[in-house]
Amino acid sequence: MIRLLSLVLLLAAAMLVGPWLTQHPGYLMLVLGPWTIEMTLVGFVILLVLTLGLLWLTLRIVRPFLGFRNWTLNPFRGRQQRKARLAFEQAALALAAGRFQDAEQYFDRSDAMPEFTMLRQSMACYAALQAGHAAKAMQLAEQLDATQAQSCYVKADLLLRQNQAKAALELLQPHMLIPADAPLLAPLYFQALLAAGHNIEVFHTVLKAIEQKWFTKAQWQLQRYQIYPQAIRNLAAQGVFDESSDYWLALPSKERKSMAAVVGRVWAKVKAGQAEQAEKLLVDHLAYTDLPLVWPVLKQIPLKRHVVLLRKQLQHWLRDHKEDAVLYATLAYCAEQDGEPLQAEMAWQKALQYQPGLKIS
Repeated sequence: MIRLLSLVLLLAAAMLVGPWLTQHPGYLMLVLGPWTIEMTLVGFVILLVLTLGLLWLTLRIVRPFLGFRNWTLNPFRGRQQRKARLAFEQAALALAAGRFQDAEQYFDRSDAMPEFTMLRQSMACYAALQAGHAAKAMQLAEQLDATQAQSCYVKADLLLRQNQAKAALELLQPHMLIPADAPLLAPLYFQALLAAGHNIEVFHTVLKAIEQKWFTKAQWQLQRYQIYPQAIRNLAAQGVFDESSDYWLALPSKERKSMAAVVGRVWAKVKAGQAEQAEKLLVDHLAYTDLPLVWPVLKQIPLKRHVVLLRKQLQHWLRDHKEDAVLYATLAYCAEQDGEPLQAEMAWQKALQYQPGLKIS
């Protein structure tokens, strides 16, 4: 609309001013030292336009080499780009705030700097999925550069979020053979293996992850809790988990003795109806520093009334750590298991008092 209005005004001005300039071409004299330049005003305007056009053409040719790829002399295009960039910023903020429908709409109108194109497209996929438009999210994902590991990550993650683990696994497997791609995709690969029911394959893959260093030391400490408890629980539910099996003994001793593996074994004993032995195993290995990582898994294990030893240990730690939110949350879990809802509620209030953002479920 603005372009059309500008064009109409320009034509109207030309119709009014053109005939007058033809009768009154004007006169211009420019003196530069010993040189004198004389021309009509119309001729000067024409020369100025030609000069600006030549300058624009020169900039079009050289700007890729000077790093000015997004700079333009077109005021309308520049305005569009600014609006698109602003829409991208608003979309990112809406996505971070959980306003997924707003984010989806902003992404439809947005654009990003070339170096952020992949990021913008990926974020648009997640916004569409969270807004309830899964088909649109997958269509956007298909537009990503298929040669990049980041594109595979987004597609596989979208599939996993839609409970399509087998499709995600098929997508990830070829990329896991590429050393440069494996570290980025490894967390999703483990998640896909577990969701697809390939629990024994998880333990074989752990050996590859350690050998090829897919994770840093800090990352692996966290990743263990995403792998061992769930894999062992799944095998125990099928009645096939055995600590004397080849896939278990093939793991390094450090892995089998890790607290993440212990929590998995605790879960397996509960599944086998050995809740008392499970509690003793947990208390014998649990350290206070393990609680933040153990609690998200522990709260899913139904120990029921077999929490006496655990409760005593937590009360002991509470003497020296009276403001630890996770400690109170674990005490609330024990009270719930022991059938004491009032005690559990009081412990939860304490936990949220010291860490308001703590997830209680």
